[in-house]
Amino acid sequence: MTLLAATDTGSSAGPLLVFALVLAIGYAVACLIWPFRGCRRCEGTGRMLSPTGRAWRLCTHCSGTGAKLRLGRRIYNHLTRTHGRGHGTRKPR
Repeated sequence: MTLLAATDTGSSAGPLLVFALVLAIGYAVACLIWPFRGCRRCEGTGRMLSPTGRAWRLCTHCSGTGAKLRLGRRIYNHLTRTHGRGHGTRKPR
């Protein structure tokens, strides 16, 4: 009996790239619809207990808003500001 070696002629990178692309597009859409996430330090309340535990203080991490910009939205805002400035080109005087 002859044994045949199993060979993979296809690449498994195709479905993985498609999956990563779908995830990236989904995250970009989520950043456009919901640009803010809850602050992790105060759990989205905007306030924290003081070290003594007797008084409430505004969260210093989110300035009392309870929300922080998502990373994807910060990147988007930076790219739009860079594009608005003309990609770093100098304007004639």
